[in-house]
Amino acid sequence: MDDHKIIELQLDRKIDNFLETALYCPFGFPAVITVKPFTNNTAAPTIYWLSCPYLNYEVDRLEAESNLISELGKKLKSDAEFKALMEVAHQRYAEKRKQLLSAAELQKAREVSEDLYRMLVESGVGGIREKEGIKCLHTHLADFLVEKSNPAGEVVFNKIDWPENCKICKERVDEFESSSN
Repeated sequence: MDDHKIIELQLDRKIDNFLETALYCPFGFPAVITVKPFTNNTAAPTIYWLSCPYLNYEVDRLEAESNLISELGKKLKSDAEFKALMEVAHQRYAEKRKQLLSAAELQKAREVSEDLYRMLVESGVGGIREKEGIKCLHTHLADFLVEKSNPAGEVVFNKIDWPENCKICKERVDEFESSSN
C-alpha cells in the first residue's frame, strides 16, 4: 500500500495536498508528511503535518492536560537563547515553504491577496505570524522530528517520545485491506 493511502487511514480523511513522507516512525509507517503550501487558491501554512496517530493522540493529551503551550510561551519571553532558536526555526520554516512554491504559485497567491502572499513567504512554523507565542504543539513537534532544530518541538518530543511498541497503523492498514477484499 502506498504512503498516501496509509496517511489517509492515519488521518481518517482524504488529503489532496500531500507531497511526500518526510519522516517514518520506528515501525516503518509515515509519521510526518510534507504538504503543498498552496493548492486551489488555498494556503496550507503548515508544511510539516503530523500523521502518526500515536503522536497526535499524545500531543492532544498534552495540550488538554497541561499548560505546556502557556509554559513555552513564557519561556519564549524569558529565555533569550530559546527565543533565538525559535526565531531561527521560524525563518528556516518560512524558507522551506518558499522553496516548495513555484514562482507561478507565488504570483497566483499574490493575485489572490497580498496578505495571503505575505503569510506564505513570511510566517513561521505552522503559519504563525506573531512569533511572540506558541500556537500548535503538533506543528512544532512535526518540524522538530524532520529538521531536528525546533526547541518547542524538542520539549514536546521529550515529554512523549516514540512508544516501545505500536500497532495502530498496522491495524488500520490490515482492517482496510480485509474490508477491501
